This record gives sequence, C-alpha cells and structure tokens, in this order.
Amino acid sequence: MASPQSPVDTSNPTTNEDSTPQAILDTAIAVLNDDDTSSDEIKKSIATLTSLSHKPRGSSLDDISTPSLQLLSIPYHLGRAHLKLFTDVNDPTSRRRNVRTSIEYFLEYLRYCEEISDLVEDIVVREYRLLMDIMEEEEEIEDGGRGKKMKSLSAGQIREMKVSRYGRKKKIVEKIQKLEGLEQRRKRLDLAEEEEMEGLDGEGLRRDLFVERLRLYAEESLEEIQSSKGELEMLRMAIQMDAMRNTSKTDHMSDVRMLHHAAANGNSYNSSFKTDTSQSSHRPPLQLTQITQDPTTGQLNFQKQQITNGTLQSIGMRSATGITIQTQRQQIAETVFRPSWNLPTMSLDELAQIERDKAIARSASQKEAEAKAKFMPRRYDQLVRDGMEDDADLVEKSAALDRRWDDWKDENPRGSGNKMAERGDRNF
Repeated sequence: MASPQSPVDTSNPTTNEDSTPQAILDTAIAVLNDDDTSSDEIKKSIATLTSLSHKPRGSSLDDISTPSLQLLSIPYHLGRAHLKLFTDVNDPTSRRRNVRTSIEYFLEYLRYCEEISDLVEDIVVREYRLLMDIMEEEEEIEDGGRGKKMKSLSAGQIREMKVSRYGRKKKIVEKIQKLEGLEQRRKRLDLAEEEEMEGLDGEGLRRDLFVERLRLYAEESLEEIQSSKGELEMLRMAIQMDAMRNTSKTDHMSDVRMLHHAAANGNSYNSSFKTDTSQSSHRPPLQLTQITQDPTTGQLNFQKQQITNGTLQSIGMRSATGITIQTQRQQIAETVFRPSWNLPTMSLDELAQIERDKAIARSASQKEAEAKAKFMPRRYDQLVRDGMEDDADLVEKSAALDRRWDDWKDENPRGSGNKMAERGDRNF
C-alpha cells in the first residue's frame, strides 16, 4: 500500500526551534486529546507531526534509543488527527479521503511495529497482515482487476478478535497506570535520574512507559482500521447515491433546456425530438417473476415484481390455475386501518339466544341429576325427610349404609382424635 500523503500544507509548520521533537510531539498530542479543538488547530498539528522524522533506526527494540521510541507513534497520531478533521455532512468525498488517509497512517505504524522485534505480540502482527491482505484485494477489485476470491472475516472471527484485543488492551492499560504512578511518586519525592525505585531508574521508567504506550497504540490502530473500513463502505454508498441524484437532476435540466430551445424555434412539443427523448430517458422498468410453492397445497405461485428507482415492488401474484392471490403487502394494506381491539362477531340477540339455550340445558341436566339422586341409598332419616321410607329395596340398601356408619362411629368414638393438647408450652 502506498505511503500516506497528508492533504494539509506542511511548508510552514508551527514549531519552536528551541523545542525538542519529543516536546513538539507532546504538544501536538495534547491538542488532539482536547475535544474542543478546532479544525485549524488540528491541521497545524498535522503539519507539525508531518515535519518530524519518525522512521525507526534499528530492527530490534534494544537498538532504538529511549527518546526515539516516542517518535515512533507519530503515524498513529497522524491517523487520529485525520479522523478528527471536520468535514461537511453533505461532502462525503472529503470525509472518505480523510478516512482513507488515516487508515494508511495506521497501517504505516503497524508496519513499524512489525519491523521492530519484541515490540508487539505475534497475534498483533497476524491481525495486521490479515487486514493488509483483505485491503489489498479490495483495492484490486476496485481497480477492476480479476484476482482470487476476496477474503472476508466472519462475524465469529471478528468477535473473537475483539474479545482477544480487549484482554490485551486491559493488561497494557494496567501496566501503563502502574508506571505512571511510579513516575508521579518519583516527582513527588524529587528523586535523581540515577536513583532507582522498584528496580527502575528515571530513564528505564520512561522507556518502559513508552514501550507500553506503543503497544497500546498498535491495538487501537487495529480497532480504528476495522471501524474505518465500515465507515468507508457507508461513505461509498452515500457518494453513489449523490451521483445518482446529480445524474437524474442533470438529465432533467437538459430535457427542459432542449424543450425551451424547440419552443423558441417554433417547433411543436410533439415532434420527433420528444419521441427520441422519451425513449431514451423513460425506459420501462425491469420486471421479474418469482416462482414459489405453497407449503400446504404444493401449488406453484407466480409473483410479478418490478424494479423502480432502485426499489423492488410487487405487482401481483397468480397461482398455476390463474387465480389471483393477495400478497402479504396487499393483505397488510387492507387491514392497516382496523381498530387495535377485537371487533364483535355477533349481535346482542344472537348472544342472548346462545345464553338462553345454555341455561335451559343446565336446568334439564340438573333435574335429571336430582331425579337419579332420589333413588340412591342414603341414611334412613334422610329417606324419612324425602318421604321414601315405604320403598323396601331402598330401605334395605340404606340400612346397610346405616350399619356401616354405626360401626365406624363405634370404632372412632367422639374425642378419640389427637387434639395436640399435650404439645407446646402451657404457659402460652
């Protein structure tokens, strides 16, 4: 991928000649970290960062001096700066240019991290190479080349990468917070540069802090590249929609000018010019036929559709026998103004007739049950009360019932049950 080129003028960077590159970098970072920074200040910071040299001089982490370590993060901060540049909402082309430039800077920083051994973990390098392969194939397809099948990450792979990256970032942030705490303690105690605290002198502490920050910037660069790729896709669609609207507007204005020109020359609107224009600009919409099968009846259904202004619209559906079938959209359209509550399904007279029939049926069943119960055996005193003491068969059956009842009372005299009288504290 080509080296990023900043669109900002870098001929007159606003730097102080007496300041060190590290101090200039700290000032630019402070500007980028401020949420209220204006667009002009961001552009000045981009010019300042671009003027600094940040290429690594060495293939190993031990070969790079401590002051130069901080300068390795310049491409990362340039990528952040281009993402923070303000652009007009109605100008997606400028925003897309800034996003692409920021991605190039993030990739440049990750390439530095890959070239320097022992700086980042192997998994960070693998994710960087995977993103590079995907973006190179995307560029090849955009240029019209016929390459291999484009690689893509599944939702599961993206989730695993995010979870793994979150764990790595959490560990790095904890280390940075610990080192920053040590740095503040050294300042409070006013320790000399060569004095050690927890096994680290002043330079060793700053070096470890720079290294951990570089590792954190690598993780954040991977995140920014993935999120920026999604934004680029949305910007590409916005640019295409703007181009379609501009083309339609241009064609309409051209037709109007030509019609005015024909009228000025005394030509009729119904001339051959109108016929040619209507044939070229008003083409019939593309029509499709979707064939489906009813899962219940197994009947084939033919649904006609047409594409109008980029939208797929249903015209109608017919079965194999020629019967017109309502589509789901038509069914919803017919019931869109129905009340949200359940409507009555019968009149009050119909409901009253149903309730009357149910009451008559209940009364008949109750009389039948009472008639059956009248000839059922029961205690003799109940027979006397019902006037059935003259029925010999019923009296005999009832006598057997009375004998069983008397036997049960003899076996279970009154008061023989457990009354729970001997349990608990008697004081209560």
